[in-house]
Amino acid sequence: MSGFREDGVRLVKDAADIVEVIGEHVSLQRRGANHLGLCPFHGEKTPSFTVSPERGLFHCFGCKESGDVISFMMKYHNLSFQDALKELAQKYGITLEERELSPQELERTRKKQLLVNINEKAAALFHLFLLENPAAAGAREYLHSRRVPEQVIRDFRLGYAPDSWDFLIKKLAGNSEEIDLAIQAGLIVRKEEGKQYDRFRKRVLCPIFNLAGQVVGFGGRILGDGQPKYLNSPESLVFDKGATLYGLYQARDAVRRAKKCIVVEGNFDLLTMVAEGMAQVAAPLGTALTQNHVHLLKRYAPETVLLFDGDVAGVKAAMRSVPFFLKEQLVAKVAVLPAEHDPDTFLKEFGKEALASLVDTALPLPEFIFSKLVDEHGLGLDGKGKIVRELQPLLRAMANDQIQRTVFLAHFSEKLGISADDLSQTQVAPVIRKPPPISRENCSPLPPEQRRLLEFLIFFPTYIEAFVESGVEQICFHPTAESIVNQLKSMTGEDFFPELLLSELDPSLHGVVTEILVSQSPCLPEKADEAAKDMQVWISNKIVERQKKVLVEQINEAHQANNLTLLMELIEKKKELDESARK
Repeated sequence: MSGFREDGVRLVKDAADIVEVIGEHVSLQRRGANHLGLCPFHGEKTPSFTVSPERGLFHCFGCKESGDVISFMMKYHNLSFQDALKELAQKYGITLEERELSPQELERTRKKQLLVNINEKAAALFHLFLLENPAAAGAREYLHSRRVPEQVIRDFRLGYAPDSWDFLIKKLAGNSEEIDLAIQAGLIVRKEEGKQYDRFRKRVLCPIFNLAGQVVGFGGRILGDGQPKYLNSPESLVFDKGATLYGLYQARDAVRRAKKCIVVEGNFDLLTMVAEGMAQVAAPLGTALTQNHVHLLKRYAPETVLLFDGDVAGVKAAMRSVPFFLKEQLVAKVAVLPAEHDPDTFLKEFGKEALASLVDTALPLPEFIFSKLVDEHGLGLDGKGKIVRELQPLLRAMANDQIQRTVFLAHFSEKLGISADDLSQTQVAPVIRKPPPISRENCSPLPPEQRRLLEFLIFFPTYIEAFVESGVEQICFHPTAESIVNQLKSMTGEDFFPELLLSELDPSLHGVVTEILVSQSPCLPEKADEAAKDMQVWISNKIVERQKKVLVEQINEAHQANNLTLLMELIEKKKELDESARK
């Protein structure tokens, strides 16, 4: 197996019409040289999502997502680079030449594909058994009792593993390689003494899909008595339950449309809701929500609603997830079902509209946590102390977001009737980390005059040497501007094109460059010489202004120190600067 050559990537980028590709998912309107639409990556009412066919780039001025046609496919469809490239190549009839992978890459890719293949084969066997075999009648009756219709069964490729220790083993009989793969995938268990048996027996099976639509594991519910009631595949090279959400592959478009994802506790809660027309739902696989889960949810919608029964275990799980949502800056809410109800029973008794209303009126997650802590501990002296202690993990999660932490402290200290200092006095000091890479989150805004210089140099990079001679590096001292200027300097003499600059820059700078590239050129090409001269004069004047400002400060200091010799030297230097500025 191999990867794709760089010239193949270039062919795809050149052939793919970015307006056509994005226009299949976003309604675009022409605005001058660009196209404008509502951003598919965050909720907005006023279009700020700009597509530049000339540059082959997109940029959202709201959420700052940006990139080219390949990165759009990757982000919108959650594809790998190679899968996005292959899809575009197929759409535009391009044959991709490949490069050889390293032996390690080759072996890992081969193993992953083989594990996916054996999971896909098992899913097909179990699905067909459920649909057609008389021995699966009980499973079909069970799904009917849970109001899961045939269309949902087919969409989610539900299956049934019969009450047999060797159903799958017999189906794979004679193929030792497939048996070994089934063992690696957790479909078959091999004991130390060499005996083998099927892991899933007498269970309704829910194939678990990754975001590319491949079966990577299974979740099984026992039919009748038996333990454990629910059983998942063990983790493997292709299945990580801490980074996988059941149903998200099928729900991704509905989640985007709804601009929220409802997270439920179990697979069958999810299936029942989908059957009732609430398709924007996903479920963790027998674990509490992890940081990876929350990061995944953020890619699809700006809001997540946790739907559960509100027992003590649920509250604790919700509290553990708060730092994850705070870190990802993803809005999280909680909708609590009445006692003795799960989504299935609630829908059966009250209907879809009632459940939708419950979701729409969900409490913000921190508010929910606080109310539950008050219910548990009360607002007496001892209770307030316990609440303060239990809120500390949330405060620690905000250690590096001072604004968020200040708002949190002000809000909940008022509810507790104590000062913000009292609420935060047991706060553990934030961990001191190495400064992160430059990004729009951790760097001050780019000053307007430095941005104007960058705009000109990105559109007309051949002037970089002249600008360096004029002292542009003394003006572009903001970390973002400095990095881009340094990269432009290193590219002198090369055939410049935007993708080359983007490919060489740190990804955290792509948004700034893309935003500039999809904007209007600062001047017409025939006016570039004139504009460059004006900017170089401005740079020189700006440098003199700064030098004079420094000299004035030094003169004042020398005057206060009564250092007449130094004072006269500095005054003479300022006089020389004034004269040079007048020339």
